[in-house]
Amino acid sequence: MKKLCTTLIVLMLIMTGAYADITITGDARIRPRLDIKDNGEYGNKTEDVYYYYRGRIRISADIGDGYFFKTQLGHNGVNYWDVFGTGDTPHSASLAASGRSSVDFMELYFGHTGAAFGWSAGIIPVSGTPLKDIHFYPTIMVDLPYIIFNNSAAHGFDFNYQLAGNKLDVKILVDDNAGKKVSEDGDVIDSLSTIDQYTFDLSYPVSLAGFKLTPELLYTVADEGGAAPMTYGAEFALPKVAGFGLSAFAGLTNQPVEDAGKYTGWIGRAKMVGKVGPGVITAWYDVAATTHDVGDVTSNFSYLWLSYTYTLHKSDMGTVSFAPTYRLTTHKIEDVKDFSRAKLELTTQITFK
Repeated sequence: MKKLCTTLIVLMLIMTGAYADITITGDARIRPRLDIKDNGEYGNKTEDVYYYYRGRIRISADIGDGYFFKTQLGHNGVNYWDVFGTGDTPHSASLAASGRSSVDFMELYFGHTGAAFGWSAGIIPVSGTPLKDIHFYPTIMVDLPYIIFNNSAAHGFDFNYQLAGNKLDVKILVDDNAGKKVSEDGDVIDSLSTIDQYTFDLSYPVSLAGFKLTPELLYTVADEGGAAPMTYGAEFALPKVAGFGLSAFAGLTNQPVEDAGKYTGWIGRAKMVGKVGPGVITAWYDVAATTHDVGDVTSNFSYLWLSYTYTLHKSDMGTVSFAPTYRLTTHKIEDVKDFSRAKLELTTQITFK
């Protein structure tokens, strides 16, 4: 009788439509890579072939009136990737290649989307930009460090408002949640007091006559003596020319706290995306530099991305594509370092919806 009642309740909910609108999508990739690292006159040169794989599942639930829940499941590794043949094995007698990657909540947030205002909270999606690269990773700066190491997400809050036809977006990112106040007999001991660290991310795109300008500002609030950089810049996108999209980006960063190591830095990017033959070519080139006050040492970076994406299959339910890619990173410090890293990859991807 209990089983029959449960079945009837489920059937009634389905018949009356009293359930959330749930959507499941995802993708999977396999990527063999030839990785060549060259330290020039300051070290050795290595070559390695290895294999990456990754899978992601996205689940969204719409409960009506603009309220939603979203999550993304994947491996909490470098850009969701796991390397074939590494990791813990299920049994001490197993082969190393039998290791499997874990699955984590890579995004987990809920919120509300309205005609003029929206918000979300939790592990929210955060798009990688050159500004985030130089703001959070001043010693790396290029080769997509924010996307690779943060997996395009962060703990925090997102607020957006429709202003003059465009979306003003404000994110509050929780960088460090270890802050605390330590007291003895009711008195705060300042030397042991710490605060949480936050970064405020503001952006506002403006479109006019086919041109698009997207300025962005990042500002970190940290504990006394902690790094608190401010970074600002903008992307400028041109109207398509002969089917090609062209854009340019420039940004500056400054970390003024002496105890954390003062530095200034900048980055510039030129990018092109367009259809060539049956596929799409994507190319961009970055140049960047960081100058540290101590020793007046400057690190110079460059980065080239060149890929061609060919779609083998496309339907209403998903796609299968191939993307051969060449990536070249350089990092040079005068009389100290002359490093380059070339990556030759073939990414095979399937998406479903």
